[in-house]
Amino acid sequence: MPAYLFTLLLGLTGPLQFGTNLPTTAPNNAVNQVECILFEMGAPFRLQTLPWLRARREVKLERLDGYFTTHLMPEMKACGRISSPIFLESWYWFTHPESINKPKNKMRYGAVRGSYQANWFKTQNIIAEVEVNSLEEIVNVMHHKRIDRILLDLDDFELAASKLGINKDEYQKEFFRYVPLGLFASHSLIKRLPEFMQQFDENINTCAQAPFSLSKSEETQILDRLYSSAKTLLNLPSLVEEVQISNESPLSEPEIMKRDQLWIKESKHVGHADALTMLYLPLSKVFKKWQSQFKGVVTELILTDSQGKNIAISKLTSDYWQGDENKFTKIFKQSKDYNFDSVTYDASTHHFQVQLSFPVLDNNSHIGVLILGVDVEKALHSSNEKSN
Repeated sequence: MPAYLFTLLLGLTGPLQFGTNLPTTAPNNAVNQVECILFEMGAPFRLQTLPWLRARREVKLERLDGYFTTHLMPEMKACGRISSPIFLESWYWFTHPESINKPKNKMRYGAVRGSYQANWFKTQNIIAEVEVNSLEEIVNVMHHKRIDRILLDLDDFELAASKLGINKDEYQKEFFRYVPLGLFASHSLIKRLPEFMQQFDENINTCAQAPFSLSKSEETQILDRLYSSAKTLLNLPSLVEEVQISNESPLSEPEIMKRDQLWIKESKHVGHADALTMLYLPLSKVFKKWQSQFKGVVTELILTDSQGKNIAISKLTSDYWQGDENKFTKIFKQSKDYNFDSVTYDASTHHFQVQLSFPVLDNNSHIGVLILGVDVEKALHSSNEKSN
Protein backbone atom coordinates (compact mmCIF):
# COMPACT_ATOMS: atom_id res chain seq x y z
CA MET A 1 0.00 0.00 0.00
CA PRO A 2 1.41 3.42 -0.88
CA ALA A 3 2.51 5.29 2.25
CA TYR A 4 0.78 8.49 1.16
CA LEU A 5 -2.59 6.74 1.11
CA PHE A 6 -2.02 5.15 4.51
CA THR A 7 -1.12 8.55 5.93
CA LEU A 8 -4.17 10.11 4.32
CA LEU A 9 -6.51 7.52 5.82
CA LEU A 10 -5.00 7.81 9.28
CA GLY A 11 -5.51 11.55 8.98
CA LEU A 12 -9.27 11.29 8.56
CA THR A 13 -11.12 13.56 10.96
CA GLY A 14 -13.73 10.89 11.59
CA PRO A 15 -14.48 7.27 10.68
CA LEU A 16 -15.98 6.46 7.27
CA GLN A 17 -19.72 5.75 7.46
CA PHE A 18 -21.13 2.74 5.63
CA GLY A 19 -24.63 1.30 5.59
CA THR A 20 -25.57 -2.37 5.45
CA ASN A 21 -28.80 -4.34 5.56
CA LEU A 22 -26.84 -7.52 6.30
CA PRO A 23 -26.75 -8.98 9.82
CA THR A 24 -23.51 -7.65 11.35
CA THR A 25 -23.23 -10.65 13.70
CA ALA A 26 -23.56 -13.37 11.03
CA PRO A 27 -20.37 -15.38 10.40
CA ASN A 28 -18.64 -15.41 7.00
CA ASN A 29 -20.62 -12.75 5.18
CA ALA A 30 -19.79 -9.54 3.35
CA VAL A 31 -19.66 -7.55 6.60
CA ASN A 32 -16.62 -9.51 7.77
CA GLN A 33 -14.88 -9.04 4.45
CA VAL A 34 -15.47 -5.27 4.29
CA GLU A 35 -14.24 -4.90 7.86
CA CYS A 36 -11.06 -6.77 6.95
CA ILE A 37 -10.45 -4.71 3.80
CA LEU A 38 -10.88 -1.38 5.57
CA PHE A 39 -8.65 -2.54 8.42
CA GLU A 40 -5.94 -3.49 5.90
CA MET A 41 -6.28 -0.04 4.34
CA GLY A 42 -5.90 1.67 7.70
CA ALA A 43 -9.29 3.31 7.28
CA PRO A 44 -11.31 3.92 10.46
CA PHE A 45 -14.98 3.21 9.78
CA ARG A 46 -18.39 2.68 11.32
CA LEU A 47 -21.13 0.36 10.02
CA GLN A 48 -24.77 1.35 10.36
CA THR A 49 -27.57 -1.20 9.99
CA LEU A 50 -30.03 0.48 7.62
CA PRO A 51 -32.73 -0.55 5.14
CA TRP A 52 -31.46 -0.31 1.55
CA LEU A 53 -33.78 2.59 0.66
CA ARG A 54 -32.59 4.67 3.58
CA ALA A 55 -28.94 3.85 2.84
CA ARG A 56 -29.32 5.14 -0.71
CA ARG A 57 -31.05 8.29 0.53
CA GLU A 58 -28.30 8.92 3.09
CA VAL A 59 -25.65 8.63 0.37
CA LYS A 60 -27.51 11.14 -1.81
CA LEU A 61 -27.63 13.53 1.15
CA GLU A 62 -23.88 12.95 1.70
CA ARG A 63 -24.46 11.71 5.24
CA LEU A 64 -23.20 8.22 4.34
CA ASP A 65 -19.99 7.32 2.48
CA GLY A 66 -21.36 4.14 0.95
CA TYR A 67 -23.32 0.92 1.43
CA PHE A 68 -23.33 -2.76 0.43
CA THR A 69 -25.11 -3.52 -2.81
CA THR A 70 -25.65 -6.25 -5.40
CA HIS A 71 -25.59 -3.97 -8.43
CA LEU A 72 -25.50 -0.32 -9.38
CA MET A 73 -29.00 1.12 -9.59
CA PRO A 74 -29.53 3.62 -12.45
CA GLU A 75 -30.56 6.29 -9.97
CA MET A 76 -27.23 5.91 -8.13
CA LYS A 77 -24.87 6.15 -11.10
CA ALA A 78 -24.56 9.89 -10.58
CA CYS A 79 -23.74 9.41 -6.91
CA GLY A 80 -20.75 7.06 -6.89
CA ARG A 81 -19.11 3.82 -8.02
CA ILE A 82 -19.33 0.15 -7.08
CA SER A 83 -16.33 -1.99 -6.18
CA SER A 84 -15.38 -5.33 -7.66
CA PRO A 85 -17.44 -8.22 -6.18
CA ILE A 86 -16.54 -8.95 -2.58
CA PHE A 87 -19.04 -11.68 -1.76
CA LEU A 88 -21.45 -14.02 -3.50
CA GLU A 89 -25.08 -14.41 -2.45
CA SER A 90 -27.29 -17.39 -3.37
CA TRP A 91 -30.82 -16.21 -4.16
CA TYR A 92 -33.58 -18.76 -3.66
CA TRP A 93 -37.34 -18.75 -3.90
CA PHE A 94 -38.97 -19.87 -0.62
CA THR A 95 -42.60 -20.99 -0.70
CA HIS A 96 -44.96 -21.67 2.21
CA PRO A 97 -45.77 -25.44 2.33
CA GLU A 98 -49.50 -24.76 2.04
CA SER A 99 -48.96 -22.67 -1.12
CA ILE A 100 -46.81 -25.06 -3.15
CA ASN A 101 -49.63 -26.10 -5.49
CA LYS A 102 -50.87 -22.56 -6.08
CA PRO A 103 -50.50 -21.24 -9.65
CA LYS A 104 -47.64 -18.75 -9.87
CA ASN A 105 -50.02 -15.97 -10.95
CA LYS A 106 -52.09 -16.52 -7.79
CA MET A 107 -49.12 -16.33 -5.42
CA ARG A 108 -48.88 -13.50 -2.91
CA TYR A 109 -45.33 -12.15 -2.84
CA GLY A 110 -43.48 -10.23 -0.17
CA ALA A 111 -40.14 -8.40 -0.05
CA VAL A 112 -37.90 -6.30 2.14
CA ARG A 113 -38.67 -2.68 1.36
CA GLY A 114 -36.07 -1.13 -0.97
CA SER A 115 -34.16 -4.39 -1.41
CA TYR A 116 -32.77 -5.58 -4.71
CA GLN A 117 -35.25 -8.42 -4.72
CA ALA A 118 -38.02 -5.83 -4.40
CA ASN A 119 -36.57 -3.83 -7.29
CA TRP A 120 -36.23 -6.98 -9.39
CA PHE A 121 -39.93 -7.71 -8.71
CA LYS A 122 -40.79 -4.38 -10.32
CA THR A 123 -38.83 -5.22 -13.48
CA GLN A 124 -40.82 -8.47 -13.76
CA ASN A 125 -44.20 -6.84 -12.98
CA ILE A 126 -44.46 -8.91 -9.78
CA ILE A 127 -46.45 -7.08 -7.13
CA ALA A 128 -45.11 -7.36 -3.58
CA GLU A 129 -48.32 -7.35 -1.55
CA VAL A 130 -46.37 -6.97 1.68
CA GLU A 131 -43.18 -4.95 2.16
CA VAL A 132 -41.36 -4.78 5.49
CA ASN A 133 -38.08 -3.35 6.76
CA SER A 134 -36.05 -6.42 7.72
CA LEU A 135 -35.23 -9.99 6.74
CA GLU A 136 -36.69 -11.45 9.93
CA GLU A 137 -39.96 -9.58 9.39
CA ILE A 138 -40.49 -10.93 5.86
CA VAL A 139 -39.75 -14.51 6.94
CA ASN A 140 -42.16 -14.13 9.86
CA VAL A 141 -44.86 -12.69 7.59
CA MET A 142 -44.64 -15.75 5.33
CA HIS A 143 -44.60 -18.07 8.33
CA HIS A 144 -47.96 -16.58 9.40
CA LYS A 145 -49.37 -17.18 5.86
CA ARG A 146 -49.87 -13.53 4.95
CA ILE A 147 -47.81 -14.18 1.81
CA ASP A 148 -46.95 -17.31 -0.15
CA ARG A 149 -43.50 -16.67 -1.59
CA ILE A 150 -40.32 -14.67 -1.02
CA LEU A 151 -36.94 -14.34 -2.75
CA LEU A 152 -33.94 -14.20 -0.38
CA ASP A 153 -30.31 -15.15 -0.02
CA LEU A 154 -30.08 -18.72 1.30
CA ASP A 155 -27.91 -17.82 4.30
CA ASP A 156 -30.08 -14.82 5.18
CA PHE A 157 -33.24 -16.96 5.13
CA GLU A 158 -31.71 -19.70 7.26
CA LEU A 159 -30.32 -17.20 9.80
CA ALA A 160 -33.67 -15.40 10.07
CA ALA A 161 -35.57 -18.69 10.41
CA SER A 162 -33.19 -19.81 13.16
CA LYS A 163 -33.65 -16.56 15.11
CA LEU A 164 -37.42 -16.91 14.81
CA GLY A 165 -37.41 -20.57 15.84
CA ILE A 166 -38.86 -21.61 12.47
CA ASN A 167 -38.02 -24.95 10.85
CA LYS A 168 -36.38 -23.86 7.58
CA ASP A 169 -36.89 -27.31 6.05
CA GLU A 170 -40.68 -26.85 6.03
CA TYR A 171 -40.39 -24.35 3.19
CA GLN A 172 -39.89 -25.40 -0.41
CA LYS A 173 -36.78 -23.75 -1.84
CA GLU A 174 -35.84 -23.32 -5.50
CA PHE A 175 -32.52 -21.93 -6.68
CA PHE A 176 -32.86 -18.69 -8.65
CA ARG A 177 -29.41 -17.17 -9.26
CA TYR A 178 -26.08 -16.18 -7.76
CA VAL A 179 -25.63 -12.47 -7.12
CA PRO A 180 -22.21 -10.80 -6.58
CA LEU A 181 -22.17 -8.23 -3.77
CA GLY A 182 -19.98 -5.12 -3.80
CA LEU A 183 -19.37 -1.90 -1.89
CA PHE A 184 -20.84 1.31 -3.30
CA ALA A 185 -18.63 4.33 -2.57
CA SER A 186 -20.04 7.83 -2.92
CA HIS A 187 -18.47 10.46 -5.13
CA SER A 188 -17.87 12.59 -2.04
CA LEU A 189 -15.77 9.78 -0.53
CA ILE A 190 -13.83 9.29 -3.78
CA LYS A 191 -13.23 13.04 -4.03
CA ARG A 192 -11.79 13.09 -0.50
CA LEU A 193 -9.78 9.89 -1.06
CA PRO A 194 -9.07 9.53 -4.81
CA GLU A 195 -7.22 6.21 -4.37
CA PHE A 196 -9.88 4.63 -2.18
CA MET A 197 -11.57 2.40 -4.79
CA GLN A 198 -8.31 1.16 -6.29
CA GLN A 199 -6.96 0.24 -2.86
CA PHE A 200 -10.25 -1.34 -1.82
CA ASP A 201 -10.28 -3.60 -4.90
CA GLU A 202 -6.63 -4.53 -4.43
CA ASN A 203 -7.34 -5.75 -0.88
CA ILE A 204 -10.36 -7.90 -1.80
CA ASN A 205 -8.28 -11.03 -2.42
CA THR A 206 -6.22 -10.42 0.72
CA CYS A 207 -9.39 -10.46 2.80
CA ALA A 208 -11.31 -13.13 0.89
CA GLN A 209 -13.31 -15.43 3.09
CA ALA A 210 -12.93 -19.16 2.57
CA PRO A 211 -13.67 -19.83 -1.12
CA PHE A 212 -17.37 -19.79 -1.91
CA SER A 213 -18.69 -23.33 -1.57
CA LEU A 214 -21.90 -25.04 -2.53
CA SER A 215 -24.37 -25.74 0.25
CA LYS A 216 -25.01 -29.40 1.09
CA SER A 217 -28.41 -29.23 -0.58
CA GLU A 218 -26.86 -27.79 -3.76
CA GLU A 219 -24.24 -30.56 -3.80
CA THR A 220 -27.05 -33.11 -3.46
CA GLN A 221 -29.01 -31.59 -6.34
CA ILE A 222 -25.99 -31.67 -8.65
CA LEU A 223 -25.09 -35.24 -7.66
CA ASP A 224 -28.66 -36.34 -8.30
CA ARG A 225 -28.27 -34.95 -11.81
CA LEU A 226 -24.79 -36.28 -12.67
CA TYR A 227 -23.56 -38.97 -10.27
CA SER A 228 -25.08 -42.11 -11.82
CA SER A 229 -24.15 -41.16 -15.38
CA ALA A 230 -20.60 -40.20 -14.36
CA LYS A 231 -20.16 -43.57 -12.63
CA THR A 232 -21.20 -45.34 -15.82
CA LEU A 233 -18.60 -43.33 -17.73
CA LEU A 234 -15.92 -44.18 -15.15
CA ASN A 235 -16.56 -47.91 -15.65
CA LEU A 236 -15.78 -47.81 -19.37
CA PRO A 237 -12.92 -50.30 -19.97
CA SER A 238 -11.27 -47.90 -22.42
CA LEU A 239 -11.14 -45.16 -19.78
CA VAL A 240 -9.40 -47.35 -17.21
CA GLU A 241 -7.03 -48.73 -19.85
CA GLU A 242 -5.94 -45.28 -20.99
CA VAL A 243 -5.14 -44.27 -17.41
CA GLN A 244 -3.17 -47.48 -16.85
CA ILE A 245 -1.15 -46.90 -20.03
CA SER A 246 -0.33 -43.33 -19.03
CA ASN A 247 0.73 -44.41 -15.54
CA GLU A 248 3.21 -46.84 -17.08
CA SER A 249 5.14 -43.86 -18.50
CA PRO A 250 5.59 -41.39 -15.62
CA LEU A 251 7.41 -38.13 -16.25
CA SER A 252 9.90 -36.34 -14.05
CA GLU A 253 8.69 -33.15 -12.37
CA PRO A 254 10.88 -30.91 -14.59
CA GLU A 255 9.47 -32.60 -17.71
CA ILE A 256 5.88 -32.14 -16.50
CA MET A 257 6.56 -28.47 -15.77
CA LYS A 258 8.12 -28.03 -19.21
CA ARG A 259 5.12 -29.61 -20.97
CA ASP A 260 2.67 -27.65 -18.84
CA GLN A 261 4.35 -24.30 -19.58
CA LEU A 262 4.46 -25.09 -23.30
CA TRP A 263 0.78 -26.12 -23.24
CA ILE A 264 -0.21 -22.89 -21.46
CA LYS A 265 1.76 -20.84 -23.98
CA GLU A 266 0.31 -22.71 -26.96
CA SER A 267 -3.26 -22.60 -25.59
CA LYS A 268 -3.46 -18.97 -26.69
CA HIS A 269 -3.15 -20.09 -30.32
CA VAL A 270 -5.92 -21.65 -32.43
CA GLY A 271 -3.63 -24.33 -33.84
CA HIS A 272 -2.50 -25.74 -30.47
CA ALA A 273 -1.01 -29.01 -31.82
CA ASP A 274 -0.75 -31.10 -28.63
CA ALA A 275 -4.20 -30.11 -27.38
CA LEU A 276 -5.83 -30.68 -30.77
CA THR A 277 -4.22 -34.12 -31.00
CA MET A 278 -5.61 -35.02 -27.58
CA LEU A 279 -9.02 -33.53 -28.42
CA TYR A 280 -9.43 -35.92 -31.35
CA LEU A 281 -8.50 -39.10 -29.47
CA PRO A 282 -11.31 -41.74 -29.43
CA LEU A 283 -11.87 -41.31 -25.67
CA SER A 284 -12.04 -37.52 -25.99
CA LYS A 285 -14.75 -37.96 -28.64
CA VAL A 286 -16.65 -40.21 -26.21
CA PHE A 287 -16.38 -37.44 -23.59
CA LYS A 288 -17.68 -34.80 -25.99
CA LYS A 289 -20.70 -36.93 -26.91
CA TRP A 290 -21.40 -37.75 -23.25
CA GLN A 291 -21.18 -34.05 -22.32
CA SER A 292 -23.65 -33.00 -25.03
CA GLN A 293 -26.57 -34.84 -23.39
CA PHE A 294 -26.51 -32.39 -20.46
CA LYS A 295 -27.27 -29.31 -22.56
CA GLY A 296 -24.70 -26.98 -21.06
CA VAL A 297 -24.83 -28.26 -17.47
CA VAL A 298 -21.49 -30.02 -17.96
CA THR A 299 -18.97 -27.58 -19.45
CA GLU A 300 -15.92 -29.85 -19.80
CA LEU A 301 -14.39 -33.22 -18.92
CA ILE A 302 -10.74 -33.84 -18.11
CA LEU A 303 -9.23 -37.27 -17.47
CA THR A 304 -5.85 -37.39 -15.72
CA ASP A 305 -3.44 -40.11 -14.66
CA SER A 306 -2.00 -40.48 -11.15
CA GLN A 307 0.43 -37.58 -11.75
CA GLY A 308 -2.32 -35.20 -12.88
CA LYS A 309 -1.34 -35.16 -16.57
CA ASN A 310 -4.14 -34.78 -19.12
CA ILE A 311 -5.08 -37.99 -20.94
CA ALA A 312 -8.39 -37.09 -22.59
CA ILE A 313 -10.41 -33.85 -22.78
CA SER A 314 -13.81 -32.80 -24.12
CA LYS A 315 -12.64 -29.25 -24.98
CA LEU A 316 -9.36 -27.36 -25.17
CA THR A 317 -7.99 -26.78 -21.68
CA SER A 318 -5.84 -23.90 -20.44
CA ASP A 319 -3.20 -26.20 -18.93
CA TYR A 320 -1.76 -29.71 -19.27
CA TRP A 321 -1.10 -30.56 -15.62
CA GLN A 322 -3.83 -30.64 -12.95
CA GLY A 323 -1.63 -32.17 -10.24
CA ASP A 324 -1.27 -29.01 -8.15
CA GLU A 325 -4.98 -28.12 -8.04
CA ASN A 326 -7.62 -29.01 -5.46
CA LYS A 327 -9.82 -30.68 -8.08
CA PHE A 328 -7.04 -33.29 -8.41
CA THR A 329 -5.34 -33.47 -5.01
CA LYS A 330 -8.38 -33.54 -2.71
CA ILE A 331 -9.92 -36.63 -4.24
CA PHE A 332 -6.84 -38.61 -3.13
CA LYS A 333 -7.11 -37.40 0.47
CA GLN A 334 -10.64 -38.52 1.35
CA SER A 335 -12.85 -41.57 1.55
CA LYS A 336 -15.76 -40.04 -0.41
CA ASP A 337 -15.95 -41.03 -4.06
CA TYR A 338 -16.44 -37.44 -5.24
CA ASN A 339 -15.19 -33.95 -4.42
CA PHE A 340 -16.59 -30.48 -5.13
CA ASP A 341 -14.09 -27.65 -5.51
CA SER A 342 -15.03 -24.05 -4.68
CA VAL A 343 -17.33 -22.07 -6.97
CA THR A 344 -15.57 -19.75 -9.41
CA TYR A 345 -16.90 -16.93 -11.58
CA ASP A 346 -15.96 -16.73 -15.25
CA ALA A 347 -16.08 -13.03 -16.11
CA SER A 348 -15.93 -13.73 -19.85
CA THR A 349 -19.03 -15.94 -19.88
CA HIS A 350 -20.74 -14.54 -16.74
CA HIS A 351 -21.20 -18.10 -15.49
CA PHE A 352 -20.48 -19.68 -12.12
CA GLN A 353 -18.64 -22.99 -12.34
CA VAL A 354 -17.62 -25.76 -9.96
CA GLN A 355 -15.26 -28.67 -10.55
CA LEU A 356 -16.67 -32.09 -9.58
CA SER A 357 -13.98 -34.79 -9.36
CA PHE A 358 -14.25 -38.57 -9.23
CA PRO A 359 -11.45 -41.10 -8.62
CA VAL A 360 -10.61 -43.57 -11.39
CA LEU A 361 -10.27 -46.95 -9.68
CA ASP A 362 -8.41 -50.14 -10.52
CA ASN A 363 -8.95 -52.92 -7.95
CA ASN A 364 -10.01 -50.24 -5.43
CA SER A 365 -6.78 -48.27 -5.95
CA HIS A 366 -6.89 -44.66 -7.15
CA ILE A 367 -5.06 -44.52 -10.46
CA GLY A 368 -6.39 -41.25 -11.88
CA VAL A 369 -9.08 -38.58 -11.71
CA LEU A 370 -12.08 -37.67 -13.85
CA ILE A 371 -12.93 -33.96 -13.54
CA LEU A 372 -16.27 -32.48 -14.59
CA GLY A 373 -16.74 -28.75 -15.05
CA VAL A 374 -20.31 -27.93 -14.01
CA ASP A 375 -22.28 -24.75 -14.76
CA VAL A 376 -23.78 -24.36 -11.28
CA GLU A 377 -26.78 -22.21 -12.17
CA LYS A 378 -27.81 -24.44 -15.09
CA ALA A 379 -27.41 -27.53 -12.92
CA LEU A 380 -29.56 -26.15 -10.12
CA HIS A 381 -32.18 -24.80 -12.51
CA SER A 382 -32.42 -28.20 -14.24
CA SER A 383 -32.82 -29.79 -10.81
CA ASN A 384 -35.69 -27.40 -10.05
CA GLU A 385 -37.38 -28.34 -13.34
CA LYS A 386 -37.07 -32.07 -12.62
CA SER A 387 -38.56 -31.69 -9.14
CA ASN A 388 -41.53 -29.56 -10.29
